[in-house]
Amino acid sequence: MTDMPDEAAHPAPELSPVPSPRRPEREVRIRELRNAGSVISELANVGAIGRVTSGGRLVGWLVPATPSEQRADELHAQGRLRFGRLGGLAGHRPLPRRVNTVPLSHTLDEQRRADDG
Repeated sequence: MTDMPDEAAHPAPELSPVPSPRRPEREVRIRELRNAGSVISELANVGAIGRVTSGGRLVGWLVPATPSEQRADELHAQGRLRFGRLGGLAGHRPLPRRVNTVPLSHTLDEQRRADDG
């Protein structure tokens, strides 16, 4: 028997996936957006990013939805997902303090003392 590891028992580690190449870009002049539906449809069909320009100067981007954004939208339409509120916890007030309960810090101090001694 040899000391060489068995390749079947120890498969080579998987390499991280190679990032997908950047999506193709198409320059979209701002005048073309008068008929935005056809431009957006064209970009969506080929999965391209629209580089919106005015007088040759970049003014914005038209970016297709990611697969995860599309899935979230489907789940939301089915009622299986609720989107969070903007602003996180802004507008929420803390719960009132409980009366007749020992503070957690006191309980933790007691447990630490019991563990040490």
